[in-house]
Amino acid sequence: MMRKLLCLFNLIVGLFFVSCSEVECPLDSVVVMTCGLYDADTKAELSLQPTLTVKPLGKDTVLLNAAQDIHDFVLPLKFGETADTMLLHFTDEWDQSSVDTLIVNHENMPHFESVECPATIFHKLTSVAWLTDKEGACDIAIDSVAIVRNLVDYNDVENIQIYLRSSL
Repeated sequence: MMRKLLCLFNLIVGLFFVSCSEVECPLDSVVVMTCGLYDADTKAELSLQPTLTVKPLGKDTVLLNAAQDIHDFVLPLKFGETADTMLLHFTDEWDQSSVDTLIVNHENMPHFESVECPATIFHKLTSVAWLTDKEGACDIAIDSVAIVRNLVDYNDVENIQIYLRSSL
C-alpha cells in the first residue's frame, strides 16, 4: 500500500513539473526600424547604386557603412530620447557626395515578455522629417519619407519608406 502511495505521489509530482510551461524569450530581441528605398517617380522598390553610409548626428558611430545594391536597411532608435537625427551620406561612383538628414520622432514603450526575459523598448513612430542637401554633388537625394508601420518591435517589417529622386 505504501509503495502504491509513493508511486502515486511521484506521478503527481512528475506531472506537476511537466505541466509547468517554460517561458520562451524571443531569441532575436533586437528592436530596429526597417527602412525601404523607393524611386520617387515610379514608387517602385529601388536598388541603390550609390553607396549609402548612415551616421547619427553629432556622433562618430556608423550605423550603416558604404552599403550598395540594397533596397532596405535597418536602423536602431534611441530608447532614452524621443527623436533620432541621422545623416545619410550618398556617394556615387565618381566620389561625389551629398548628405541628407532624416529626423525620426517616436514614443518609447517598455515591453516585458515575462520576468524571466530581459525588458526591451518598442517604439511608436509619430512623425518623420527630412532635409535634402541642395549643395551636394551626388545626383541622388531624399524626395519624401512615409511611415507605413508605426510600431517598431521585433518583427522584421518595413516601418518607413524613403523615396529617392535622381537628377540623372
